[in-house]
Amino acid sequence: MPRLLCVVVVLMGAVGGGMEARAQAPIVIRVDEVPLTAALEEVRAQTDLDLVYAERLVEDRTASCSYTGADRGAALACVLDGTDIRAERVRRGQYVLVARPDDERNAEATPRASLKGYVLDAETGERLPGAHVYLTQLKAGATTNQDGYFVMSGLPPKDYRVRISYLGYQSKDTTLTAAAGPARISLAGTSIQSEGVVVEAGSTSVDDNERLPGMRSVALNRLDQLPSFGEPDLFRALQWTPGIRKSGVTSGGLSVRGGNPDQNLYLLDGAPVYHPWHAFSLISTFQTQTLRSTELYRGTFPVEHGGRLSAVLDAQMKDGSRRAPKAVAGLSVFSGRFRVESPLTESTSFMVSGRRSYLDKLIGRRHPVTGDSGRRDTLRTGYYFFDTSAKLTHRFGPNHRLSLSYYHGGDDLDLRLPFDLSLDFSSWLRPPDLLFEVAQNWDNRVVSAQHRYLAGDDLFLTTTGYYSGYRAQEASFVQPTTTASLTSDYRVRLSDAGVKVQADYHHSVSHEWTGGLEVSTLQFESTLNSNLQRSSGTSSRRVQDSRVAAAKVVGYLQDTWTPTPQWTVESGVRAGYFSGGDYVHLAPRLSAQHVVHPRWLVVEGSVGLHVQHLQRLRDRYSLAYDLVSSRWIPASDRVRPATGGQLGLGTYTQLRPGWSLELDAYARETRDILVPADVFQEKEGIEGPGIEIGALLGQYVTGTERAFGLEFSTRYEQGPWRARLGLSMGRTFIQAPARSGLRWRPSGLDVPVSVRSTLGWEGAHWQATVAAELRSGYPITVPEARYKLGDPTASTPTSYLYRPQVHNGRLPPYLRVDLTVGYQFQLLSADWTATVDVSNVTNRDNVLDRTYRPTETGVDVNRQRGLPILPLVELEMRL
Repeated sequence: MPRLLCVVVVLMGAVGGGMEARAQAPIVIRVDEVPLTAALEEVRAQTDLDLVYAERLVEDRTASCSYTGADRGAALACVLDGTDIRAERVRRGQYVLVARPDDERNAEATPRASLKGYVLDAETGERLPGAHVYLTQLKAGATTNQDGYFVMSGLPPKDYRVRISYLGYQSKDTTLTAAAGPARISLAGTSIQSEGVVVEAGSTSVDDNERLPGMRSVALNRLDQLPSFGEPDLFRALQWTPGIRKSGVTSGGLSVRGGNPDQNLYLLDGAPVYHPWHAFSLISTFQTQTLRSTELYRGTFPVEHGGRLSAVLDAQMKDGSRRAPKAVAGLSVFSGRFRVESPLTESTSFMVSGRRSYLDKLIGRRHPVTGDSGRRDTLRTGYYFFDTSAKLTHRFGPNHRLSLSYYHGGDDLDLRLPFDLSLDFSSWLRPPDLLFEVAQNWDNRVVSAQHRYLAGDDLFLTTTGYYSGYRAQEASFVQPTTTASLTSDYRVRLSDAGVKVQADYHHSVSHEWTGGLEVSTLQFESTLNSNLQRSSGTSSRRVQDSRVAAAKVVGYLQDTWTPTPQWTVESGVRAGYFSGGDYVHLAPRLSAQHVVHPRWLVVEGSVGLHVQHLQRLRDRYSLAYDLVSSRWIPASDRVRPATGGQLGLGTYTQLRPGWSLELDAYARETRDILVPADVFQEKEGIEGPGIEIGALLGQYVTGTERAFGLEFSTRYEQGPWRARLGLSMGRTFIQAPARSGLRWRPSGLDVPVSVRSTLGWEGAHWQATVAAELRSGYPITVPEARYKLGDPTASTPTSYLYRPQVHNGRLPPYLRVDLTVGYQFQLLSADWTATVDVSNVTNRDNVLDRTYRPTETGVDVNRQRGLPILPLVELEMRL
């Protein structure tokens, strides 16, 4: 794969070089006192120059010129000679014609200027990151940064027609002047639907946006139009994008193009979040309505992002309304939530939100039971999750902004139940003789401070300091027999603190440079205190403590080059050092986009290398510690960092306004990933091998992963109707030592075909969406035979299953149809929305997993079923 990447880089460089090495026929201009407009058209026809000018500037002017040669600039200068008009070069092949002031007619060059400003939300005053600013005459554009700021440098000082667009807002056409102060453009929200929930950055037209290969923006204000699990959920909405799915239907993180969930980086205001899930991966920790913007990068991503192999999700929380106080409250089947945002002063605003599930309040946490003999006990069934988010933003002036962000969320599970959960319900009403107790809790805590400073019209500095902590505890008591028991207390903790500094310099319309430096320290802690009582008089105690520290230093540099209105090339390199194992890496990135036709065809490609120093592993033996045994293991002398090469190609076309097609192809190879040494190991032991990193690594081997595929999507919008269809076809294979030898086998996340579609309608008060998903089943290992082994001392031989190949079978296809119906109304001076989500409308009995156990007479097949039809209701109030 590295060789292939080098070849692709050379080819893409050759293509870029070919833009300049274009055969040019001799230029012959012969005009005498002809209208200047006609002479300029002759220059355009022979030189293929892009000339931008106002009609009033050239009307009533004539030109005389006699030129023969190959210099396009000289031919243009010949035509303009004596007209008091000069041509200012903006970029290769593009000139702007401006009037020559009387006092500067003898000057060598006209001073250049910058066109700059901020894009704001008209209602709240918040700055909008990712908005597109497009100069319609120059066919050049820019995207606002995280502070809503844009700048296009190196322009002749004149007026320019500009179009500003942002997903979910009404586009605005206006005129801005280069060399003037920063403009402030406010965009109003629109009730007209965009192209879907997850769309390519920008509007439906490629004229007025810069599409980055692999990047997608999320229309957060449209998430309620897709089926969800009781309330709008960011991660659930992302799963309607081709190539993105959950690694498990009822549990597990997001898998992007067949990659493992730990290969995704989740950022919240610049700080990493290490466990972004609630309710055993059913609900994400990101509260959708607290977010200002969200961008997802797949495959090759910009150099400022790294540390993961598959994807990066970059989310920014709301700064808080600067115009008037706002409040939102919602109640769903699972949880209640609120959000309040308001200005404190003209320069200070805040946002605070909270969410908590209340199932434990409905069914209770403690359940006293009494047996026939009068013995009493208390069973426990407590579980809840919560989130708290807050952000304070202060603007010291037009060029300084400081924001402080805080997030804390977690889950708490407290169970005391009979050891055999298959007992009839009446047995649960008596004190059990054999039982188990589990007290699990895990949480994320994130603190972030971001300072954004406009050091000059063309230079923007962003400094981020953060702390991210993940903590989990699993205390358990298991009594499988009347004399044997295990008491265990297993805790893990991860701390990540760092500082990032990034500079964005807008040199000209053709070049934008980005550079930065990141320094962070990581702490990994694990403790175990367990006591195993094998009989009434025999017990063994284990006390272990594992602590690992690491430091990371990363620097990066990137140039976004737009040589012509049709070409954009983004090249950069990311270099880093990781103290665990003293690893140094260099990861180049390259992406390019060519606009063959502004509407009909856009072609883009990307290639890059990625490095991941952390991998998430879990103990595969003991039942006593299941949750917290899923730990992040850093690279060291024993564990090499995983490295991957990514290659992507894509095309985009717009058949008509509101109807677009997109086709993407990708390929990647990842080396030094850790895979289970024995995929058939069942997690059924009482006592595990311990928590030492060596004991955990002994359960894994190093492997190589390859993935490739095609993704097709089409979006259609007309009036109140909107539709989306996504098709992904891909394969993911792993090569690692196994019983069948060192051979390529399907990954556990290999899904050859997946189809997702949505159809929605929205009226003045009602809206409805039906969504369907059909995909191949996940791979499983099917036994081919059963055999018995015994010895003379055993009364009966033991039955075993013969499984010579891993993942030689597949689960049945998975099909689910969901429905969402919403109604908006006003009551008591508030805006209300009532939503009904129905999951699995057809009540299909999907098989999520299948396990096999040998018996005396055959094989027992156990099937794990999916959720049945499940209606969910949510009520939301806005003030």
